[in-house]
Amino acid sequence: MLGTAYLHQEDIGGAYSSFRRVQSLDFKNRTALIGLAAVLVRRGESDKAVQLYIEMLERNPSDRAARRALNFVRHCPDPTALAGNGRKLRSLYPLPPTRILPYALILLVVSIAILGWRVAPVVLDLLEDARPARTGIAEIVLSQSEQEGPVGSEGGFEIVLTEKDALSTFESAKKLFNDYRDEAALVEVNRLLLSNASRQVKTKAEALARYTREPSFVSMPDRFTFADVNAFPRLFNGVAVIWKGLPANIENSESGTNFDLLVGYHDKRKLDGIVSVRALFELRLPPDRPVEVLARVMATSGGFILECVAVHEL
Repeated sequence: MLGTAYLHQEDIGGAYSSFRRVQSLDFKNRTALIGLAAVLVRRGESDKAVQLYIEMLERNPSDRAARRALNFVRHCPDPTALAGNGRKLRSLYPLPPTRILPYALILLVVSIAILGWRVAPVVLDLLEDARPARTGIAEIVLSQSEQEGPVGSEGGFEIVLTEKDALSTFESAKKLFNDYRDEAALVEVNRLLLSNASRQVKTKAEALARYTREPSFVSMPDRFTFADVNAFPRLFNGVAVIWKGLPANIENSESGTNFDLLVGYHDKRKLDGIVSVRALFELRLPPDRPVEVLARVMATSGGFILECVAVHEL
């Protein structure tokens, strides 16, 4: 590398010393021989350079660089005139060594990224398929008569579903429960309970709801906002939510802790709304400290409150 650098900087003496040192350590080193031959041509010793090229071709007849350099020197009308013409002789110089490792690493990273982007969905689908189905859910099915008459007109209802909608909503709830997406499944169950679905379909929907797991901060793939719940509280009755905010009006008693949660105001920038939170256990909430609340929505006649499951400070 040092000899090649000297040569490209036209330091012929430094190049000669470096290439000779390499030759003394490894007389077959190809780069050193190419460089040394170029130095000899620059010094006007073309005959010695020709001898080096011939030796290289004897060791490796397919060495194109050596053959091209040999032909160049042999066919030059006046080889001694080449001695001072560095620009014309640059074609004889060995190329600076290329450090391919950084490029190889970049190529490897890009390849892995592309492969991951293409393969990740397939792997996730395989993992999803490999996850065991929840025992009992598959057995909850609508009978032939229930499928033929999934809607009715008895009782009061807030949501009107067609027969097709009622059947698809029931199947959607089953699939969501089977995929461990309990909160989204409960929304579909509530949709049926608030609709004109038949009493039999609603009973089966309530049976599905009994498979709901206890929520946690790490097992909530579907998260609903304050705006979602506030628009139709009864649709989200019993559904768990995770909301950030500031606690206010904190009241502790032997039966637990009640407070108002200023939803979305944890960073004191935007207030989404205020909701009452009821915890059946005592909470030590410092004032003006943002929190994240895990709770279930409990619909009331005037809106909704939250029944607290867990709280942690941000």
